[in-house]
Amino acid sequence: MSQMGCPCGGIIRDHLFPCSTEGWIIRDQDTEQYYDGACRDIANFFEAVRDDRRVEWLGEFFTPQYRTDISDEGIVHDILCIHKRALFLSVAECEQCGRLHVQRGPNVNEYFSYAPDEPGYKGVLRTEGA
Repeated sequence: MSQMGCPCGGIIRDHLFPCSTEGWIIRDQDTEQYYDGACRDIANFFEAVRDDRRVEWLGEFFTPQYRTDISDEGIVHDILCIHKRALFLSVAECEQCGRLHVQRGPNVNEYFSYAPDEPGYKGVLRTEGA
């Protein structure tokens, strides 16, 4: 997203990380697909490591240009991110009016907008104590 205008006139920016006005939603119907796919690919990765096929597996799963000197932890992170991008929806909160903007679909740069019943910014995406 990077920057988006809100109907109230506010500007939502996500240039900071972590961003207290940004979050992710996974639809309940997609949860099982996310975990099943991610767990399957992680298990396949560790099976390839056990069988001394780590570099080959990385080239097949990612691309031949994927770096092979990344830690196993980093590779698991990348596997999770691939599955997240396919199913999760971005959500952003306007700091002026509290309106939530929910991505229409994964990898779609369009958002549905929802106004709160109680006006004003509530920080619903902010971590407690942040």
